[in-house]
Amino acid sequence: MAEEVDGEVRNSELESSVPDFPDPPLPSDPATDALFSDSLRRIQKFIPLASCAIALVLFWKGTRGLVLGFVLGAIVAWINFRWLKSTVAALADAVTASGNPASRPAVVLRFITRFALIALGAYVIFTSYPVAFHGFLGGLFVPVLAIFMEAAYVVLAAVRPSIGS
Repeated sequence: MAEEVDGEVRNSELESSVPDFPDPPLPSDPATDALFSDSLRRIQKFIPLASCAIALVLFWKGTRGLVLGFVLGAIVAWINFRWLKSTVAALADAVTASGNPASRPAVVLRFITRFALIALGAYVIFTSYPVAFHGFLGGLFVPVLAIFMEAAYVVLAAVRPSIGS
């Protein structure tokens, strides 16, 4: 028998005949859980390490403007990564209603502000010193390199379990 509840049509006979079984817990490996739980921490360490290594190579091979642009891009990328981490945590808290929930407009404002600051920095560098703009764009991609480094680390740890422990 169909009935309307809160604007939705429901079939009470069908709903009562379908048993509500809880989802079985997924099997978990403590070593794998430990490896992946530290991924974000390792990525946060890889970003400044990769930035410094690339900046040194650029300094040795490139021009000052390129190096300066790269360093500024890497700094903006680092700040952006940290803000992204906190924004995702705030969104997760808002969705799950756990922890300290931030207001939804504040979360959206932080999300948009990240992109506005990146665009502003790119515009200033592009209009004032075009050579540095290429370095700036390269610096923005340092977190991608750090994620690739983390992926390589995880693959290596899977092949050689002594590395991940």
